[in-house]
Amino acid sequence: MEQVIKQPETLTNSRGFQVPRTEISPQDLLKDEMVLKFVAQAEELSHAHEAFKREVFSQAHDLIALIAEDYGVKVGGTKGNVTLSSYDNKSKIQIGIDEQISFGPEIDVAKQLITEVIESELEETSTFIAKIMRDAFETDKEGQYNKTRIMTLRKYRDLNKSDEWANAMRALDDAIIAGSSKTYLTFHRRNQFGKWVQIPLVSKSL
Repeated sequence: MEQVIKQPETLTNSRGFQVPRTEISPQDLLKDEMVLKFVAQAEELSHAHEAFKREVFSQAHDLIALIAEDYGVKVGGTKGNVTLSSYDNKSKIQIGIDEQISFGPEIDVAKQLITEVIESELEETSTFIAKIMRDAFETDKEGQYNKTRIMTLRKYRDLNKSDEWANAMRALDDAIIAGSSKTYLTFHRRNQFGKWVQIPLVSKSL
């Protein structure tokens, strides 16, 4: 049996006063119901969209870190613009970063969490990995982290199965995303004429 949702007896008007439904026109009631329904759906889609973008950024940054390490290239490239193409070159993702990758305050949280895992679990079992982790957080004379070393840490995401390590990797993700405030994504496919066509996504900068 379908559950009937009971409507409130009053609605709040723009001045904050409670108005009985019986005193509101049918048109205003229908408009109120429609607007609230679609705004709620829009919020759900927005949250899903942001989660989707974060997942794309996370995996793309992982891949870029591996490429940077293998070829010794600077992370981000010219102004941080990166294009990732499918093997058949019929699909691509473009990641635009107006400025070079920077890190948000979460990077210090990640450093602390990673250090704790090293001291409790990795120091004796894998001195090589422990050294990589420590070296990644060495700063230059201006107190800045080395971006390539930090990004390379992401390849060790599955190194440890503990909750502490998962939290450290999540803090690292958040630090990269928070720092890249002018980062955007576009997705493209080739049409039947071989021309690139952008897949429309309503998007805002992170």
